[in-house]
Amino acid sequence: MKKLVLGLAASLALSSAALADPAMWRVSDADSEIYLFGSVHVLKPTTQWRTDALDSALSSADEIYFELPMTTEAQAASQALIPQYGLNQPGQPLRGMLSTEENEQLARIATQYGLPPAQLDPLQPWLVSISLSMMALQGQGYDPMSGVEPTLAGETDDSRERYFETYADQFGFFAGLSQDIQVDFLRVTMEQMEENPTALDELVDAWEAGDVSALDQIFHDGMRETDQEVYDVLILNRNVNWADQIETLMAGSGSAVIVVGAGHLVGENGVPNMLTQRGYSVERVQ
Repeated sequence: MKKLVLGLAASLALSSAALADPAMWRVSDADSEIYLFGSVHVLKPTTQWRTDALDSALSSADEIYFELPMTTEAQAASQALIPQYGLNQPGQPLRGMLSTEENEQLARIATQYGLPPAQLDPLQPWLVSISLSMMALQGQGYDPMSGVEPTLAGETDDSRERYFETYADQFGFFAGLSQDIQVDFLRVTMEQMEENPTALDELVDAWEAGDVSALDQIFHDGMRETDQEVYDVLILNRNVNWADQIETLMAGSGSAVIVVGAGHLVGENGVPNMLTQRGYSVERVQ
């Protein structure tokens, strides 16, 4: 999980490879063609990931699916959900969930990024983890607007955009984790920020190179070893839901490109393998 926290928190991203080749799959039948492209949600502006194969698929697609609605209005509206999903119960401040040493560590990290520690006290541990992770990534030169989804959404007419989940869904995944798991998530986040702040570089290098074995290990192995609840909620259950939705799309006709976090497309529990097991023709095309 230690390798995963920054990547998931920036959720479920370095160097510019000489030849970018992120993995992409094609799912097809007699009258449907769907491309699955694994993304990294936050990238440096210089990261190379566009390819002719991806651009060709995008240009011919009837619809483009993202994990979340990417319109400006939807993203702005998501902030109204924070009181429901991101705040602690009255009388249960964050500091009361942490040890003295952990509170000192949190104060040290927050101060480093110009954030008053007391400002974090009302927030649930999962939200603090994500907030700190994003600040750390931006400090390393990552830009939320340079991620795959914001880039593609900015080029796509809203009428062609579709999504698998809502912001309430995604916030609910994190908020639904037990308090102990959320606190552990925060502990690992803080440890990584101080001891291995560039851990996400390894993930992005593997992603750019299309190294699905490395991505599988980074995303899945560490998470399953840490806690099955986290793996089931953030990866497995969502993959099953998306595979179900793709089956519905395949029952119709036409073409689509689906862009979701790369960790959801690799390994035995990845969406491509799930669709293969359900009898669909799935081939890796990049």
